[in-house]
Amino acid sequence: MTTHPLLQHSGVVYDYQLIIRPPERVRARLDQVRQRLQEQLLPFSQWVPGKNHVPVASFSQYAVLENKLTDRLQEIAAQVPPFVMQIENYGALLHHTVHFRLLESAGFSQLLQYLRREQTALQVMHQSAKLASLPKINVAYKLGPTDFENTWHYFKSKKLHLHFVADGMLLLRRRRASEKWQIIRRLGFENQPALQQQGVLFAA
Repeated sequence: MTTHPLLQHSGVVYDYQLIIRPPERVRARLDQVRQRLQEQLLPFSQWVPGKNHVPVASFSQYAVLENKLTDRLQEIAAQVPPFVMQIENYGALLHHTVHFRLLESAGFSQLLQYLRREQTALQVMHQSAKLASLPKINVAYKLGPTDFENTWHYFKSKKLHLHFVADGMLLLRRRRASEKWQIIRRLGFENQPALQQQGVLFAA
């Protein structure tokens, strides 16, 4: 019986994230929105402010495979051309999260399509990769029911129009859930043709 390639490895397992980070001018504008939320609406409530990035994927992998993993992710990213992401007003995930709504993007969808083809590489045993279902940036999450209702009532009629060019993504890593995420590599979108075939990560 053939042993699955992942079973050949043992030892340290890292958690990883792929994210798209907007430029500083956009992040500053988003922080202004959260500051107003903190000062005017939820000064004494327990809630978690969102991060200024667009989640792309989260997964785990053995530390010994990190170099192969990052090289393969760079090859995938290099096939994607830079694309525009547009923030258009606000949205909500009922009962707990309010987010900056991002319009659908063909470039973002293409990136997810490429990553779906690499599902085997982005997992350890039964832990499958989690790919974004839609692009978004959270304003606030882990809101209690009352705070959510008040926050969404405040934001649902507000207008916000921003855009930026996504020209790459960041690969983040941590060893334990209690640790902070560290940036380990920037993966540029370069619109280059594929150099290698799917499955290269675990090739002999």
